[in-house]
Amino acid sequence: MPVQENPIVTLSTIIPQIFQDCQKSTSNHRTNAITLRKVQMKCSSYRSSNNESSNNQLDNEQAFNTEFIRNLNKILPVKKGQTNSERVIKFVASFVAFSCEKDKELLNNQNDNTTDYEDDDYEDTLSSRFAECLIQHLLKGIEAKDKNVRLRVCHLIAHLIGCLGSIDDDLYERLKVELTKRLLDKEAGVRVKAVLACSKLQGDDDHGKYVIEKFIGMLRNDPSAEVRRAVIYNIEYNEETLAYILQRARDVDPINRRGVFMKIAEEINDFRVLSIEDREKLLSWGLTDRDSHVKKACVRMLSTSWIQHANDNLLELLERLDVVGSNIAQEALISIFNARPDIVQMLNFDDIFWENLTAEGSFLVRVFCEYNKEDEGKLDEILPEVTRLAFYIQKYNNFMNQASDEEQVNLAFIVGQLFLLAKLLDYGDEVGRRKMCSLLREMLMSSNILESHIESIVEIEKKISINERDFTRSMIEIITDIREGIEDDEAPSRLTYQDDYDLSANMSRLSINISSMKMSVLSTDLKQTERRVSNSSTSMDDSNILQEDNEMKVILVNLKCLHIIRCMLEKNSESLRDNPSMYGLMNEIIIPNIQSHEPVLRELGIHCLGLCCILDQPLAVENYNLFMHCLRHGHPELQIKSLMVMSDILIAYGYSTIVSSTRQGNEIMGLLQECLKNENEQVHAIAVVGISKLMLSKMLRDKYVLKELVLLYFDSDTASNLRLRQCLSYFFPVFCHSSFENQTLMQEIFLPTLIELLKKYKNVDKNDNAVPPLQIAQQLVDWTDPFKVVKLEQTEEIIDYGSHAELAISVIRELFSETDKDIRKLLCQILNKFRIDESAGVVRFKKLTFLVGNLKSKRPLIDSVARNALNKFENALLSYFDDAPDALDDNELEQLKEIVEFVEQLEELPSRALRSRRSKENAIAHLRSYSSEYSS
Repeated sequence: MPVQENPIVTLSTIIPQIFQDCQKSTSNHRTNAITLRKVQMKCSSYRSSNNESSNNQLDNEQAFNTEFIRNLNKILPVKKGQTNSERVIKFVASFVAFSCEKDKELLNNQNDNTTDYEDDDYEDTLSSRFAECLIQHLLKGIEAKDKNVRLRVCHLIAHLIGCLGSIDDDLYERLKVELTKRLLDKEAGVRVKAVLACSKLQGDDDHGKYVIEKFIGMLRNDPSAEVRRAVIYNIEYNEETLAYILQRARDVDPINRRGVFMKIAEEINDFRVLSIEDREKLLSWGLTDRDSHVKKACVRMLSTSWIQHANDNLLELLERLDVVGSNIAQEALISIFNARPDIVQMLNFDDIFWENLTAEGSFLVRVFCEYNKEDEGKLDEILPEVTRLAFYIQKYNNFMNQASDEEQVNLAFIVGQLFLLAKLLDYGDEVGRRKMCSLLREMLMSSNILESHIESIVEIEKKISINERDFTRSMIEIITDIREGIEDDEAPSRLTYQDDYDLSANMSRLSINISSMKMSVLSTDLKQTERRVSNSSTSMDDSNILQEDNEMKVILVNLKCLHIIRCMLEKNSESLRDNPSMYGLMNEIIIPNIQSHEPVLRELGIHCLGLCCILDQPLAVENYNLFMHCLRHGHPELQIKSLMVMSDILIAYGYSTIVSSTRQGNEIMGLLQECLKNENEQVHAIAVVGISKLMLSKMLRDKYVLKELVLLYFDSDTASNLRLRQCLSYFFPVFCHSSFENQTLMQEIFLPTLIELLKKYKNVDKNDNAVPPLQIAQQLVDWTDPFKVVKLEQTEEIIDYGSHAELAISVIRELFSETDKDIRKLLCQILNKFRIDESAGVVRFKKLTFLVGNLKSKRPLIDSVARNALNKFENALLSYFDDAPDALDDNELEQLKEIVEFVEQLEELPSRALRSRRSKENAIAHLRSYSSEYSS
C-alpha cells in the first residue's frame, strides 16, 4: 500500500491561496469550496505510518481548523464596506454550507437510504465539528474593543448559524447569551449583524421567545433606522409580533415604512387575519404617506396580494374593508383602478346588479362613476336614466324605513350612494327631472330623513333648479310645508301618542349630538317623556304628557328646518339683497331659534345667521354685536360657533371694514386676544386660525398679536392642541417668507420674544414638552432670514438682505445689560446663526465691530462657551475687512453716533481678578468687624 502524502505540509500554502482567490470574485467560490473540502477530507482521513491512533486524525483536523482560522483572522479588523472582506465572509458561509451538504449525503448513504438525515437531531460530523470550532473561536472576539471585530464576528456567526442544520445545546445557550448582549451594542452596525444572527435563534421554545421579546423592544425603542429595518425583515411573523410590525408603518424612516408593506404582502397569506381596524389603519397610513415609494408599496400590496386573496373580485375585497364605516376605501379603490385596468374591464353593472344592490356594490358603482365622470359616454353606459334612478332611490329608501336597526345602516348607506350618483346625472329630460324633484321633496318632508341625506338632497335640488332664486323658492316652500304641522299639533286634542311619532328614533335619525351639549336638557326631557309614556301606572295627566310631546316635536321640526336652511345657505352665493325671500326665513325661523332656551337650537341658529351675514354685509355689521355677546357669555359650544362666524365675517369683508362700521375696533381685538388665552382648546385653536388668516391676508398687522402667537407656538401647554400647533407650523414660515414687510414685523419682536421664552424655559419642567432654547432661537433666526423671502415679479417690494446685521446689533446691545449667565451664553451663540454678508454694508459692519470690542472690555463674558462664540463672531466680522477696519469718516461717525453714545453711557466694569480681590477684601473686613463686635 503506497504511503499517503501528508496534507498538513501543504496547508500553509493551499488555504492562503484559496482565501486570496475568493477575494477576487464570488463566481469562483463554489470551485474553491470544493477544493477546500477535499483538503479538509484529506486532513481528517490521513493516518501517519508511525501513529495509527485516531488522535492523529483529530490533530490533523485541528491543524486544518487552525490554519483556516489564522487566515480568517486577517479580515476581522477590516472596516465595514470593504468588498474583499465581504467576499471572504460569503466564501466562508458557502464553504460551511457545502460541507454540511456533503456530510448529509454521507449520512444518508450510510443509512442505506432508509432514513433521511434530520436537521433537528445533532450529529457529530466533520462539518459540525468545524463549524463549532469556528463559532467557538469567533465568540472570543464578540466583546472586542474594536467595533470592526465585533461587527465581523456577528456577521460571520449569522452566516454560520444559517448554514448549520443542528447545533450543540451548550453552544446554543452561549450563542444566545452573547448575541443578545450585542443587540445592545453602542454601534448600530454591530446591532444590525446581531439581529441577523439572533433571527436564526427564534422559535416556539423559551429561548426563541426570549429573542422575539428582544426584537420587539428594538422595534419600538432602537434609535437607528437601519437596526429597526433589520428587525422588521427578520422578526418571526406571528399574531404577537404582527401588531408591532404594523406600528412601523408610522416609522420616521420612509424605507422602514415601505418595508412594512413589503413584508406584510409577502408574509400574510390572507389579509383577513388582520382586524378591520388594522386594515383601515394600514391602508390609511400607506395611501396617504408623503413618500411616493411608500405609497407605491402600499398600492402594490393592495392591487396584487390583497386582491388575489379576494379572488380578483372587487366586491369581495370591499366586503373585507367594511366600506360603510371606512374613511380610506375610496382611495383604495381608485388606486386599484389605476394599477389594475384588467380588473376594471371585468366590471359589469347590469339590471340585476341595480335590482340587488349591496353596500359594497353601491359604493363600487359610485366611485367608478366619479372616477370616469369626465367620460360622458362611459357614464351613459353605467348609469340608468333619471326616472329609473329615482325609482331605485325610492325603493331602497322604503326598504330602509321598514328594516331592522342592523339593516338600516347598510340601507341608509346605499341610499346615500345613490344620492351621490344622482349628482352626476344630466337632467335634460323634463319627465325625469320632475320625477326626481317630486321624490326629493317627499323625502325631505319625511320625518325619517337622515342628516347626511338632507345635505345631498339640497345639493341635487340646487342642480335641478333653474337658478339660485328658483332654488331658494323651492326650498322655502318645503320648509313652510314642514312647519305647517307645528301649529296643527299644538292642540292637545288633536295629538295622541298613538300617532306613531317615535321621538327617540327621529332624534337619532337627525344625527344631532345633543349629549355633547353640557347645558342642554333636551335629551333629559326626551328620556323622561319616554319613561312616562311607557309607564302605564303613571299618575301624570294625559294633557301634560301631550304638551311635553308637542314641545319635543316642535324642537325636532325646528332642528330639521334649521339644518335644511344651513345646507341651502352653504350652496347659495347670491346676495340676500337680490333674494328678499330669505329675510322671511331669517325673521320667522332663524332669529326665534337664536332666542330659544335650547342650546342646540341657539347654536344652529347662530350658524345660519352667520351664513346669512356672509351673503349680506349690512346684516353682518348689524349683528356683529350679537356674535360678540354670544362669544362672551355663551356656553362652550356656542362660543365656538360664534367665534367661527366672527372670523369668517372679518375675512369676508375685511378687518378694517368691520372695525370702521361697528366702531368697536379695540373691543374686537381685545376679544380675540382673550380667546388666545381661553382654557377651551377648541376656542383657542379657532382664534389662532382666524387671526392667522387675517395676518396672512394683511388685514391685520399687530406685532403684539404676532408675539402672542409665537409664545403660544413654543408654549409647552399647547403641545396637546394639535390643531393649534399645525396651524402655526404652517403660518409662521408662510407669513415671514412670503413678504419682507411681514418679516420686518417678526424682526421687531425677535429679541423681546426670545428673551421672554428663555426666561419662561428656566421655570418649566424640562420633561414637559419644552422646546430647548437653542432650537427656539434657530427657528426665529430662520423666520427672519431675508434670503428666504420669495421675491415675486409682479411686486416691487424692496428686501433688505442685511437686516440680520440689525438683529445682531440689537442682540449685542442686549448683552451689555443682560446679567443672566445662561441668557448671555445663548445670545452669543445666536450671533453665529445670523446670515451676514456684504449686503449688510460697511456701516453695519463697523457698528458690530465697535460694539463687540466694547463688550469685551466693558462687559466681559465669564462663560467660556459664550467667549468662544463671541470670538468666532468677531473673527467673521474682521474677515470682511482686508486687514483692519478703516477709521470712521464724518458721515459714518454721524451714523454711529447713537451707538457711540450708548457705549459711552456704560461704566466700565473692573476686571475679573480685580473683582475677585475686592470681594475677598470686603469679606475679610466684614469678618473683622463682626469679630470686634462679638469680643466687646
